[in-house]
Amino acid sequence: MILKRQVVLKAIVTEKLKESLIAEVREAMGEVDDAQSELDRQSRRVMLELQRTDLNRAMAFRQQLDIEKKKQDDVKKDLQERLAEYQGLEMDTEFVRGLLEGSVEIQQGDNLIEKMGRAEIIVKDDIVQEIRFA
Repeated sequence: MILKRQVVLKAIVTEKLKESLIAEVREAMGEVDDAQSELDRQSRRVMLELQRTDLNRAMAFRQQLDIEKKKQDDVKKDLQERLAEYQGLEMDTEFVRGLLEGSVEIQQGDNLIEKMGRAEIIVKDDIVQEIRFA
């Protein structure tokens, strides 16, 4: 029988990886900034129209806008924290990149805990260096 289990993907920190992670976060921060600017532009136009026509709807729109701005600010804060984390990564240490899904074959008599135990794939610049089973 074949079962699914999670496999931890770890990367050995290299200059290439560190630069890539930092670039990804900076790009995401730029996208958030662009989204905030676009939201500000559009909301000003809508707010002016609503203030002229329906003050109650304008107030409700303002509350919704504040909620959306808070969400974007939270995303930006998380990205800034991640950027600081990535900038602080030390060379040749292991860094968890994420989880993958793997399969394991079990047979009668197997120790299920051992078979379903932690599995890790270690990569360096996207090349598999080691596969570990705990």
